[in-house]
Amino acid sequence: MAHISENSCRLRVKKIEGRLLEIINGKIAPEPLVWLFILPYDPSKPFLKESTKWAESILNFANNCHEKSLFCIMTTPATAASLWPVMENSLHYHLWVTIKLSGVIGEKRALTNQHAALLILSKDKGSLRHTKTRIAYTYCPYCDRTSKDYGGKKHTYHEYGTLISDVWRDVTCNPAEYPSDVITRLSDLFGLDPFKTLYSIDLRKAAVASRVSCNPSSNLVMKRHETPELTKRHSLLLGDCLEVIKKVPSESIDFCFADPPYNLKKKYDRWDDALEIREYFLWCDKWLNELARVLKTGRTLAVLNIPQWAIRHFSYLNTLLVFQNWIVWEGLSLPVRMIMPANYSIICFSKGNPRDLPGKRQNIDSTDKRELESIQESYCIRASCIRERFLAGVCDKVPITDLWWDIHRLKHNSRRADHPCQLPPALMRRLIALFTYPKECVLDPFNGVGTTTLAAEELDRSFIGIELSEKYHNIAKQRHEEIHKGLDPFRKRNCVPTAKNNYVPRLRKQKYAVPKKVLQLEIKRIASELGRIPTREEVASISKYPKEYFDDYFISWGEACAAARTTGMSEIRNLKKKSRLDSQLSLFNR
Repeated sequence: MAHISENSCRLRVKKIEGRLLEIINGKIAPEPLVWLFILPYDPSKPFLKESTKWAESILNFANNCHEKSLFCIMTTPATAASLWPVMENSLHYHLWVTIKLSGVIGEKRALTNQHAALLILSKDKGSLRHTKTRIAYTYCPYCDRTSKDYGGKKHTYHEYGTLISDVWRDVTCNPAEYPSDVITRLSDLFGLDPFKTLYSIDLRKAAVASRVSCNPSSNLVMKRHETPELTKRHSLLLGDCLEVIKKVPSESIDFCFADPPYNLKKKYDRWDDALEIREYFLWCDKWLNELARVLKTGRTLAVLNIPQWAIRHFSYLNTLLVFQNWIVWEGLSLPVRMIMPANYSIICFSKGNPRDLPGKRQNIDSTDKRELESIQESYCIRASCIRERFLAGVCDKVPITDLWWDIHRLKHNSRRADHPCQLPPALMRRLIALFTYPKECVLDPFNGVGTTTLAAEELDRSFIGIELSEKYHNIAKQRHEEIHKGLDPFRKRNCVPTAKNNYVPRLRKQKYAVPKKVLQLEIKRIASELGRIPTREEVASISKYPKEYFDDYFISWGEACAAARTTGMSEIRNLKKKSRLDSQLSLFNR
């Protein structure tokens, strides 16, 4: 673990072991404090027995604390999702942090559970106050460069590391040991007024974990008016998912995947992504119920959403199906705060007891196996280094767990279809290879421009893709036709999509008379002379470059000043090795 927290005064840490009721009956300090409740987070026992009672106890405890106190709960994702519904009317949700686990032994026929959840809550509904914390760069053990390739943007990054996100893979916790590294990070992250002390309350001996979640109720609708034609090998269907799914035969689908609108005011073609929250979840429950109905016994339903909404999906599905896995996809998105949003949940439930995972079979074919392997953490993905490692016989691949950090968002417009929220095809290939056999049927009720169904066809699976928007439906049809013509539907294209997945304006295509990096370093030079970030007018009067360059080449003044706000970094861990590395790569590339 390596991090730095700016202007942090590390909190004093006081460790408490014992029963929660005894702590509640004791004297509670009147000042604002940070409380960490450590509940069982053994991945082999995903549920906390009597989680409702534990949630009520922690809530009663919180009610006796100072209004500005913070409450952190570390446990398994399934337990965290069970606790929160009891607390949500009294405490304010701030953050769900994923923490990597060590010392975990996976089951041969199931997906290894490798992460714990850290819920951060408060009674105060204001913004979460914390220090600006950076995580140190990691370096490839083969080429000694940063694990991530920062390309031509090194001058806009900090010399120490990147801002912390809500997925902590550099911190590893053994479920059988005390989480010292997590506590150190929390005491630095919240090391500012009004906090002085962090109390860690270890309740693992008092709480009992269990593998049993619930007995599914009879909420599941089992019969509908069904249309057998909908189970043809390849079906792209236009219409409202609720109406279309009702016509799909019960127990006819091998894998259901849903990536619904997140109700975050995205600009879709037909869907209103700003529903009142109760209305949104009532709508979700309807299509979740239908997906559970069409699923075959032993098969899997996977739902992708942000953790806060995944909790609600979890609560509903836990009344219908059997919990199987909580997969975390580290999909770093647009920065919106000092803790970078990267945490996406894929909650997986099976109809009855789950079958052995198809992706864990011994005789798995090479195509599926490739999708279910990950490059070992810290190894970089630079093409030159990958080639060198291959020629040197370096074993840099490992089987996947339920913590997926190696699949990145589609950042280049050339690989995006005209849709605001397109998933990377590697994510869908992995899910389909993990949960299905070749020839089995995959259903996606929000198929969009076809990422799910395209990945299914590439992997020789049947599919049903449902889409409300005629525009997106037609794009998906065209892309499937490209497969039949021998084209890669995910290839680069010489076009710019009109849809956007964020509110940042898109620059028009243009030729740059001066590279953007030169202009950003020019502003950094001026900032150094002035002792502060300059204004547009000051740059226009001081710089040798025309003002129009700074106005036309950047989406905002903040982007133009990006280099002036930080130190810049080097991708080489040891600069003395740089010349040797460059000469080696030069010889290799001849």
